[in-house]
Amino acid sequence: MGFNINDRVEICKKEEGSSGIYYSAILLAAVGRTRYLVRYESRLTPNGTSLLTEAVDPDEVRPSPPESCRCDFVASQRVDAFVDNAWRVGTVTRKVDPNYYVKLDCNGNEAHCPFYKVRRHLEWQNGSWLSPATG
Repeated sequence: MGFNINDRVEICKKEEGSSGIYYSAILLAAVGRTRYLVRYESRLTPNGTSLLTEAVDPDEVRPSPPESCRCDFVASQRVDAFVDNAWRVGTVTRKVDPNYYVKLDCNGNEAHCPFYKVRRHLEWQNGSWLSPATG
């Protein structure tokens, strides 16, 4: 799938420890034929004074997922939780109305998440959004 300048995208770095962590970004430009230049919406430069801009590989970029309704998630359901300025894939372990506890895939930690920072988990595969099976 091709992207356009100013598209909202999500970046999942292929580095160890980054699997299942998606950072929101704006696509700024194509860099040659093999990379994209993006500016993150929540990652800062090392000195913390501005938003980080970097070139990323195409396999690290996906479109922002479609807006979904605020669902009533249940234990064992796969979700994305917005923790530490990124969407992190995990599994609902319990609900404490109206919030959730989510076990994060990236580090195994359980995070307490307000309901508005939890969304349905979708996978981007072959140009389409797919909803994985629960559990």
